[in-house]
Amino acid sequence: MTGHFAPSRQVLLDGAVNVRDIGGYRSAYGPWVVRGRLFRGDALCQLSDTDSDAIRELGLRTVIDFRTPGEILINGSDRLPAGLAPVNMPVTGGDLSAFFEIIASGNHELQRYELGDGRGATLMANIYRDFVADPRQRETFGAALRLLCVPGRLPALYHCSGGKDRSGWMTAIILTILGVPREIVLRDYLVSNDLHSTTYHKIRSDLMRTGIIRDPELLRPVLEQSPTYLSVAYDETERRFGSFSAFVAYGLGVGEADTDELRRAMISGGVPG
Repeated sequence: MTGHFAPSRQVLLDGAVNVRDIGGYRSAYGPWVVRGRLFRGDALCQLSDTDSDAIRELGLRTVIDFRTPGEILINGSDRLPAGLAPVNMPVTGGDLSAFFEIIASGNHELQRYELGDGRGATLMANIYRDFVADPRQRETFGAALRLLCVPGRLPALYHCSGGKDRSGWMTAIILTILGVPREIVLRDYLVSNDLHSTTYHKIRSDLMRTGIIRDPELLRPVLEQSPTYLSVAYDETERRFGSFSAFVAYGLGVGEADTDELRRAMISGGVPG
């Protein structure tokens, strides 16, 4: 369903698999979201020297890191070209450390109790609901969006650990503001499953082989994206604020002047760049 969306937008790197351009989609304002100005990604802590050169060629002026201090402590800081430093804007809701601790325990009964019978999917749905419901998380997403609206801040890249949940919701916010249809936003969101598929298969196989986990299906709701998760976040914006535009204005604290500036920077009247 999503594979044909991935190759033309993915930035090929050795140390990250889910860095991609969010441009190239049709917009109600445009008709095209321009390429080469906004990128989403997974962790940049394992980039090679060659990767660093590739990142430099993107001409980035801003990098936003949504990872928490704990994630950075465990996995490492971004490895970026000289002169480019990340802006740390931690969003706690997407930190899946507690989930991985349950898996790493090797306690099959605990794993089944915490994640079985749909509880893993419920855990993820609650994370997405809290992206909207939790004022502190809304504040961080809003601050990141306002930063991206500032003239001179693009090209920019924002990322988390897997590039799928926090980066996924941020991308959904931006593309919706830019007038990209909801079904296309969902397709872009699900591309993470394609790009992570090899890694996820290896994780499941290794955990089964070592006996750490007995039922690999317990991993699926947390490792893989589901349309339900994104729908939960969108539904919460409407439940709390009445509309998506009101969520942007009052939930994220991003005014019309800012969103207009973002559209001016990101919408082209010609072919996608």
